[in-house]
Amino acid sequence: MEGIRFIFCVHNHQPVGNFDFVVEDAYRRAYLPFLDVMEREGRIPWVLHNSGCLWEWLEAHHPEYIDRVGALVAAGRLELLGGAFFEPILPALAPAERRGQIEHMADYLARRFGSRPRGLWLAERVWEPDLPGDLAAAGVRYLPLDDTQLHQVGLPPERVRGGFETESAGALVRVFPAMMSLRYRIPYAPPEEAAAFVADPFPGGGGGLAVYADDGEKFGVWPGTHRLVYEERWLERFLAALPADGERFAATTFAREMQRRAEGLVYLPAGSYAEMGSWALPPEMQEAHARARERLAEQEMGREADLFVRGGFWRGFFARYPESSWMHLRVDEALRRCREPLEGAGRTALRAAREHLWRAQCNCAYWHGVFGGLYLSHLRAGIYRELIRGEALMARARRGDRPWVDAREADLDGDGEPEVVLENEAVALFVDPGEGGRLIEWDDRASAMNLVNTLARRPEAYHRRLREEAAESPGQEARTIHGSIRAREPGLIEWLLYDAEGRAGLVDRFFAERPAAEALRRGALSDGCPQGACGVELEREAGETRLRLSREVEAPGASGGRLSVEKLILLRAGERGFRVRWRYRNESEAPLAVWAGSEQHINLLAGSAPDRWVELDGRASTRRSLSAQEDARPIRSVALVDEWLGISVLLRFDRPVELARYPVETVSLSESGAERNYQGSAFIFMIRIELAPGAETGLELEAEVRSGLPGGGAGEGEGA
Repeated sequence: MEGIRFIFCVHNHQPVGNFDFVVEDAYRRAYLPFLDVMEREGRIPWVLHNSGCLWEWLEAHHPEYIDRVGALVAAGRLELLGGAFFEPILPALAPAERRGQIEHMADYLARRFGSRPRGLWLAERVWEPDLPGDLAAAGVRYLPLDDTQLHQVGLPPERVRGGFETESAGALVRVFPAMMSLRYRIPYAPPEEAAAFVADPFPGGGGGLAVYADDGEKFGVWPGTHRLVYEERWLERFLAALPADGERFAATTFAREMQRRAEGLVYLPAGSYAEMGSWALPPEMQEAHARARERLAEQEMGREADLFVRGGFWRGFFARYPESSWMHLRVDEALRRCREPLEGAGRTALRAAREHLWRAQCNCAYWHGVFGGLYLSHLRAGIYRELIRGEALMARARRGDRPWVDAREADLDGDGEPEVVLENEAVALFVDPGEGGRLIEWDDRASAMNLVNTLARRPEAYHRRLREEAAESPGQEARTIHGSIRAREPGLIEWLLYDAEGRAGLVDRFFAERPAAEALRRGALSDGCPQGACGVELEREAGETRLRLSREVEAPGASGGRLSVEKLILLRAGERGFRVRWRYRNESEAPLAVWAGSEQHINLLAGSAPDRWVELDGRASTRRSLSAQEDARPIRSVALVDEWLGISVLLRFDRPVELARYPVETVSLSESGAERNYQGSAFIFMIRIELAPGAETGLELEAEVRSGLPGGGAGEGEGA
């Protein structure tokens, strides 16, 4: 009778934008000790995938690790999987970028280890049916996927005992089913019990291929696992408990398994591992999905429920989070422009730009499950940093080093209407005229920062559980949907506030009465004045571009009235800033009195760091922290100082304004529990306007970024 063949595959990855100390900690707690154990053990061949982001970090910080990996590869004890180099969600990429990133990884592994991989690690196992063509064209012959993805097309667990071929337009690749049941046992079940399961993993018994393929961070980074895996020697005990190679058991690799015939042909729909299907759904649908599975399980249909009650589609994250969709479509549009040909030295610059844009496709900041992901502003900042650097290289390749200014229109958010991009060699502004002329993105190219980058506060499925636990057990530690995950601070439910719209800059606000910062933090907006579409005029002159946006709004308050609003955004060549001029005119037949405001969002990432603070009229605020809440009146200027980066963001007005500011903070999950995250700071600048019929008034803002401190002193940090 055929025995069990076992593949032990681990995937290690650290996202673009992560802090060096975090990656170093993962290296010390997981990657290095895992390698130590596998070197010493020596009996079990294994499979490793490191993302390109991690290979680059290891080259810079621990090249000795790479040399040790190379020795295992040369000895035939380790198979390396390729992949898309910067760990993007592969189906979300254009075909040219899919192939480009896969070939980039294959080139790296061939150069560093002497052979090109034929296997691929698919980030988050996100599969779509058209992938085989691009995979085969890039030299990929096989990859692991979750076994649930095969079960969901009608293959019961007892039949999924090896690799299956799949194809698109005649291009074949083989998919190897990685067992969900093993993912939940390794490294959490007692090691001897997990090894016994590996030796007999199939319903009804019998032989076949058992594949473990999951994150290497489970072996030391996830809470409690370093102690479990290394101090309590879980990994050594598991490997020792596996049967000896013989007729009934053999440890193998994907490359060796490819010498066997496939189990058959299968066609897979779009999908991923089971948990991802739930996370991709909106919160209320996540709860409905969980209820459906629970009710089927109560009717003793647990297995059938797992097979057929599928969750959502990974791209649903783009619909759930417009900030994610914006980043995705921005990078995609930049790559299309990057593919426009150039000759000579410009071609080299475009290749470098394309690599920056590939880095900006790293998946972690585009979605959210039980880790921080999209909710971590430093990861989003990492995406924007690479995007901005890539676009700056493209601009330099096509325009040279002379000062320039330009404007273009493109639909960058997929709503069918164009946004307007104003840019020069130092600044890029992305304005949505369909939403009142909101500033969606403000790029400072010298620091490679999108200064807006503020995530809106939205409900998540685990928020309801936090509220329920707090109500049931007042004063006790809250628990979330995963039970073992704790609330990392008391009183989190007080921060479960939600926004009616996305966060942006240059948002026009109108109030009957002057609102306080606390009311604004809790959601008081424009007394019902919608943003609305604007009339758009683009005006170009030598060295200057102007975007004129105009519309009418219904003034709030008992008296009402019509107010015309004109907003002129002006960008000049050679300047690291821009100007905005508002003109308010009373279009009604009665006097009009209203508070007119402009809301800005700025994110310098560390809201409470001592090297980042706010200055009002040239003096440090009494509440200097970026994450402080404050009402101030009257002022003429605000500066946000980032001493670590060595920049200051200055906002100056031509007349006194009143200020309300507050932090935008969300509650999300991390591997350590539910936690509060600073997403940026909201600044609402307001003036009181009282206008006779036909009368008008205005306000002017000058915004710029300077290197060093506001008074001209240099910061201690270096640019990003």
